[in-house]
Amino acid sequence: MKATPGTLRDGGAAFGTTHWSVVGACRDDGEMVTGASRAALTLLCRDYWPPLYSFVRRRGYAPADAQDLVQGFFAYFLESKAYMQAERAKGKFRSFLLASVKHYLANAWDCEHALKRGGEYEFVLLDTEVEGVEALHLCEPVTASDDEQAYEQRWAHTLVACALGKLGNEFSDAAKACVFSELRPFLCGGTDLPSQVEVAARLEMPIGTLRSHLLRLRLRYAELLREEVARTIGSADDVDEELRHFRKLLTG
Repeated sequence: MKATPGTLRDGGAAFGTTHWSVVGACRDDGEMVTGASRAALTLLCRDYWPPLYSFVRRRGYAPADAQDLVQGFFAYFLESKAYMQAERAKGKFRSFLLASVKHYLANAWDCEHALKRGGEYEFVLLDTEVEGVEALHLCEPVTASDDEQAYEQRWAHTLVACALGKLGNEFSDAAKACVFSELRPFLCGGTDLPSQVEVAARLEMPIGTLRSHLLRLRLRYAELLREEVARTIGSADDVDEELRHFRKLLTG
């Protein structure tokens, strides 16, 4: 698979607003879908590629078939303007998208099979990105009792990856990148974390300096994560409530 112009991977233009705002703007445009709105919709679809791919895999499809199904769904979703049917008042956009892919799997796969990874829209993941999603599907513990809950968990993990990616970009020069690499495990949590004293020794800095760096890093990470969560909901929705739900998904 190949990189796609105008995507997050290639540094394409981001829409910098909520997913509902993107859908609303495209609906306001009517039949005239602009280049900017099309790019925004494509980026929006990429946000949901990993959780939808995981959802389809859990339905029993092989990796290659799941990739074709998800790509075919998004080609259908964009070309048919199915997003025009989304109503903010009826719930979360991710719930609308999940219902749409269920409908597609049940009714449209045979008709859309010819679109395999194709059509006008090229925003499939890179091989390394697919491997990452597949690793999550196969190796990461999923405590959800059903596919829909697992879909939401993958959505949460995708937002974490986006926030960490943006944070890493802010520490892209060599010296900062080394500090970020050493401190990143403390942001994600988990077991078997390294000793802060050992990390400070590797970085050749006092333990107090390391803890100051870690505090600032955690605060910035929290800001970026909040921004990622806020992008997925309507402006009138409660971001704090969504964050609480988000944390439950990650720890449940």
